[in-house]
Amino acid sequence: MKKNMVVRHITLFMAVMSLFLLTSCESVRYSSTKVQTLTPPARIINLPDTANIAVAAALHSDYFSGNEESFDSLATTNMAMAIKNNLEKSPKYSSYIFPVYTINAGQNGLTPEDIMDIKESSNANFLIAVEEFKSSFHRQRVITSRDNCVRIIAPYSLVVKIYNVDKLTVIDEKIIVDTITLQVDSYAWEMENELMERLPDDKASVAYLTKELAKSYTEEISPFWKDETRFYYIADKFIRAEYHVNDGEWTEAMDVWMKYVNDENSELAAIACFNMAVGCEILGEFELALKWMDNVKRKNANFYWEGYKKLLEKRIEEKVIIDKVLK
Repeated sequence: MKKNMVVRHITLFMAVMSLFLLTSCESVRYSSTKVQTLTPPARIINLPDTANIAVAAALHSDYFSGNEESFDSLATTNMAMAIKNNLEKSPKYSSYIFPVYTINAGQNGLTPEDIMDIKESSNANFLIAVEEFKSSFHRQRVITSRDNCVRIIAPYSLVVKIYNVDKLTVIDEKIIVDTITLQVDSYAWEMENELMERLPDDKASVAYLTKELAKSYTEEISPFWKDETRFYYIADKFIRAEYHVNDGEWTEAMDVWMKYVNDENSELAAIACFNMAVGCEILGEFELALKWMDNVKRKNANFYWEGYKKLLEKRIEEKVIIDKVLK
């Protein structure tokens, strides 16, 4: 079960570790744990929770003419499927089932008739349509001997639109014109022709590109889970907390740390307070985590991480956005 929490890496961690060597005989170490963080979208697309949403791929003439030199329609289909899969992983749309349609579209994208056909088939209120994908993988293979690698340079253009199907209007449009590089590094003994053989073929290149583009697009319009690392401190006096953390028992670990937040050794008290901030953040209590960081400063100013406090404040700001998106 994913926790509703938002955390980030603490920068400059190792640079300040030396500050945490206690003046007593207490041994202090640090450890880390993997967590899933929830990141807000860059753009808020107001699709009602009660709406039905379909996904469509616009197929163009190359698909029907049997032109194997072009993979544009294959790319639109792959990307539509990847958008569906990524959206279903988002907490915003995890309960949705997105039907995916392919449509023989003209050069100008979907027509009102195309959109109405999808509405009749899916009863959709909104439609996410991959309307254009143009690329040129097979023409731009480049060998760079200086870097001892080979690359595929793939310029592409992409158009994705979101329609209000009931009103036949475009409520969002994303146009991307860019280039992606696929690189294969060589081994010292490898000949040039052997290296070239390890380059992905055009279909594999299309699959890679559309997967990356779909991930980027869906993370732009919907909150998404991201794996992060969280650091905390271990001291001999509260080593038992480490076992609780390893078992995912953060509340029990905090019960241990709580016993030392007012320890007469100000350094030990400071790291106990710091760990309490970590635990609060893991449990989604960001405001309380900030208060514990204030305690860290009061216990021992040398242990105060202003940068970490700013990160906690940023998490609070992001939570406001996420709550707005998920309501």
